[in-house]
Formats: sequence, structure tokens, C-alpha cells
Amino acid sequence: MKWWLSGTVLGAALLGTAVGILLQKYGDASGWIGSRLRDLGLYHYAYSTVAPIQTATQSAVVPPEAMGQMRLFILAGQSNMSGRAELPESSASADQIYMFGNDYRWHLAQEPVDSPAGQVDVVSLDDSAGYGPSLAFAERLRSLRSDRPVGLIPCAKGGSSIADWQRNLSDQSLYGACLKRVRAAAAMGEISGVLFFQGEADALDPKAFPSMRPAAETWATNFEQLVTDLRQDLAQPDLPVVYAQIGALQNAEKFPYWEVVRTQQEQVQLPHSRMITTSDLAMPDSAHFTQASYRTIGERFAEQLNQLL
Repeated sequence: MKWWLSGTVLGAALLGTAVGILLQKYGDASGWIGSRLRDLGLYHYAYSTVAPIQTATQSAVVPPEAMGQMRLFILAGQSNMSGRAELPESSASADQIYMFGNDYRWHLAQEPVDSPAGQVDVVSLDDSAGYGPSLAFAERLRSLRSDRPVGLIPCAKGGSSIADWQRNLSDQSLYGACLKRVRAAAAMGEISGVLFFQGEADALDPKAFPSMRPAAETWATNFEQLVTDLRQDLAQPDLPVVYAQIGALQNAEKFPYWEVVRTQQEQVQLPHSRMITTSDLAMPDSAHFTQASYRTIGERFAEQLNQLL
């Protein structure tokens, strides 16, 4: 039996599932046990079992009438999707808006939506997450469509390139971890759309930043492939997608391919998708936005997404 378990994918899946059940009862996936599972190559199998269980049992903040009724939105990209503005002194939870935290628990939505607290998927850990566009998006969408609650699923990672978002089903990739999180959260409602804000990393000089794999001149093709793959993996060929064009050029020396990325983003050809612009909004540094700008970005996301629903 030992050789069979260690020598087949089915054996790994069965063993991982069994470990997943034990993990649910006795352990924390983000701690020592989760780390050992990754070393053994069993984390994907174990946590694909435990995450839905946790989702179902650790949702005390969600009232019964909201369970299964949410419009769920995937939040992907890099730092401007995660948010980099200073957090307000107080951040009140919004009515009928929830977030599937990086700890795989449901919470009342508040900033930072991409909080690293209790992070399970290390690949998308973002210690610098701040105020971003996500909550403003949800609030504006609720003002346009108040019939159902909104659920936010943060998946973004600061500094990620479009190459980092290409299809890879390992939960140690951004794509695979995002897909796993979406599936774990899906019991709360319907996956209703994707918000994507990324491109700054691809505007860098690839000779100066080879490890980041910037690919300005193929951004449109890579993004189209990402959306196609995500729609296929979720079995939702018409899944609405709204993406943001990067802002106005602030530092040509650091980002020599900035305008190339902006042009590429204008050339994307995808059904059921919209692009919002951000070039008119205030930026306190060479890549990020102010609180007020992020709020406007969130509202623009909502207004375009609403037209695709």
C-alpha cells in the first residue's frame, strides 16, 4: 500500500484529503502543518478539502439570508488593486458588503480589504496593503444594485507582472492560489465579475529588473489569455471583466515602457470586458494613488461592471 500511495496522483489526493480533514479538526493551514504539507507536495490536496469546510463553518458574520446570495468579485492584479494609500483613522464596516479574507474566513468588509492578517496563501502575501479601490467599488455597486449583498475576494500581489498571472494551477502561483480562493468562497453566491489593476511592473526595464519578467509589448496578449483561462477554469465564458489602465507617466527613467503598457491596454480585445482610465487622477508617487483617487477608481470599476451584469 505504501508504494501505491507514494507513487500515484490518486494516492496523493487520498492522503492529502485525509490530512485535510485532520487539518480542519486540529490544525491551522497557515502555520506549521501547512508548511510541512507544502514541503511534501500535499498542500494543494489537503487544503482543497479543508478550505470549503472552513468557508462553511467560519462565517458567523454572514447572516443566513445572505448566504448563497452574494455577488462575488475577484480582485486581482498588483499593488494598486491591493491598495497603497494611507489607511483612514477609522474604517467602518459597510452594510451588506463582505470580504473573504486572506485567512480564508468571511469578514465584514473594511480597509484594508487585502489585509495580510492570517494569510494562508503565502504567494500573494502583501504586507503593504493599504487603502484601495475595492471597498469603494462595492459601495458604489450596492448603490446601483441593492438587491443582493456583495462579497469581495482579494487575490492581488504588489509588484507582480502579467507573466506572474499566467495559468498555473499550483496554489503556490498567483493564478492557482486565486482560483483556489475563488472556489472556496463560491458557496456564498455567484462569481459575478473580475476587477484587474496591473501593468506598472511591466513598464520596468527588463534588463534592470529581469527577475520581475516585465513584458510590456505583449501585455494585451497575456491579459487576454489570462481572462480566457480564468473563464474556462470557472466554467463562465461570459464572466464580466473590468480592468484599469495604469495612470499618467510620472517617472520615465524608472518606467521606460509605461506608455507601451498603456497602449497595449487600449488594444485589448475581449468580449464582456471594459477598461477604465486613471490618467486624470492624483498620484503621490510614480505608481500609486491617493485615497480620493482610489475611491474614484473604485466607483469607475462599479459603473462599468454594472453595465456588464
